[in-house]
Amino acid sequence: MTRHAFQLLPVLFSALWLGACSHSIPTSSSKPIPPPLTSAVPTFPAQIKEDSRTPVSQVPVQIKTDLTPIQTAIRKAVPERITEAGHPLGQEFRWTFVRNGEPDVHIQDGLVAIHAEYKGDIESRGSSRACRLDPMYASLDATGKLTMVQNGDALSFGFEPTQTAVATKPESDARCNMFNVPVSEQLPVLFALQEIKTAMAEAVHPKEFAIPLQRIWDDLGGPLSMPIASLNTRACMYGNPREMILGGQKGTTQETVISGTAKEMPFITYETTCTEATPTVALVNSGSVPSEGKPYTLVARIPQSYQQISHQLQSKLFHQSLFLGTAADTAVIERVSAADANGRALVAIDMTGDLKGTIYYWGTPRLEEGGRSISVPDLQMANESKAAIDSIRIGYWQLVDRELNSKLRQAMIVDISSQVDRLKQTVTGTHRSGSTTMDILITRQQPDHVRSSPQGITATIVLEGTANATGQVTLEEQSPRALLRQDVR
Repeated sequence: MTRHAFQLLPVLFSALWLGACSHSIPTSSSKPIPPPLTSAVPTFPAQIKEDSRTPVSQVPVQIKTDLTPIQTAIRKAVPERITEAGHPLGQEFRWTFVRNGEPDVHIQDGLVAIHAEYKGDIESRGSSRACRLDPMYASLDATGKLTMVQNGDALSFGFEPTQTAVATKPESDARCNMFNVPVSEQLPVLFALQEIKTAMAEAVHPKEFAIPLQRIWDDLGGPLSMPIASLNTRACMYGNPREMILGGQKGTTQETVISGTAKEMPFITYETTCTEATPTVALVNSGSVPSEGKPYTLVARIPQSYQQISHQLQSKLFHQSLFLGTAADTAVIERVSAADANGRALVAIDMTGDLKGTIYYWGTPRLEEGGRSISVPDLQMANESKAAIDSIRIGYWQLVDRELNSKLRQAMIVDISSQVDRLKQTVTGTHRSGSTTMDILITRQQPDHVRSSPQGITATIVLEGTANATGQVTLEEQSPRALLRQDVR
């Protein structure tokens, strides 16, 4: 052996010793804290806000009710008997009219038509124009419209008569006339038509008849609880109504439909048990109902706990090897866990083998594949871990990162396609909440953003489609009614 060969042996043994040596990463008393989201660290615009504003959806609403109680009240306001008692002309004339049967009260599209027929007689008292008309046949006709106004937590009804008229029928006795005008022109005065009009209007006072609108509002608020057996959980949908605009009335007395639209900020999420919606007071206005055009938008929030993510990382990376320069210098992944840190995902990797200790990575979760998966594309080793590894050997962290980063990024991809598809399938259909039925059809989805919190990562997807709501409610009488006088005079 030459002299030069003997000189190289210590160098070679030294190199082999360094390659096979086991290193320990210096420990720290605290975990690394990533910089806040407003820093210059690469991130994505959707993540800068803690939560994006839920879009406002306009849901067509139909409220169905039976207006028979209003019909009955108006019918009772039409007098059965009309006489001269208390009338200024009662000293000169006597008259009696008795109603034939029940008056006809017809309600259609919020308009009211009233018709009643009377038979009676009119006679002068001591006048130079001695006259008696018997029989006299008269008809009372009135039209008007039903009005709606919010009264506390209810939608109240009123009645505004617009036209009232009394006319004689051709078969009436016409052999004489005791008045200065034709009998047909005098008849409205004898019937005290203005008092009848007032009685009909007061029969449908806003304090009397109302729809419990708060119930519809609460039904829209939800939650709609939809079990998903395959995932052993529930989809909970919250309507989050903001305003209801009511338009006109359509339909008959027994089935009147009040059309309107509800402005909502709806969202849906997975929960073991649906949380009770925060109660709000119904805000109702009248106006024109917007024509359909904008799609119904529903924000879907898909939570992934950090316990689930840690389990996925552990199952994918457990005992995977990192070759750090030579085959003899190998580190093994023992344990991987993830947690929230300053709005980002912080991953801790416990290493054994030739590199012992904990390495930290952090990054910003984002949606991929149109909202079907979550990834962390900006995943990077924490500066604290870089410094700790470099204390072993300058540039050593880059060698470790080259082996670990790609494995970690791949393992961090969370497939949420099944949860998204299941939500879309579950939401599409007919759902009942209280006395209200919702029909929803989801046709497309749009990715929104991902948010990290101490509880886990929440992916937000915007679902789009169509929706409408139909509520069946009973018209309620708010207070006991006084008996109506059947004799106007």
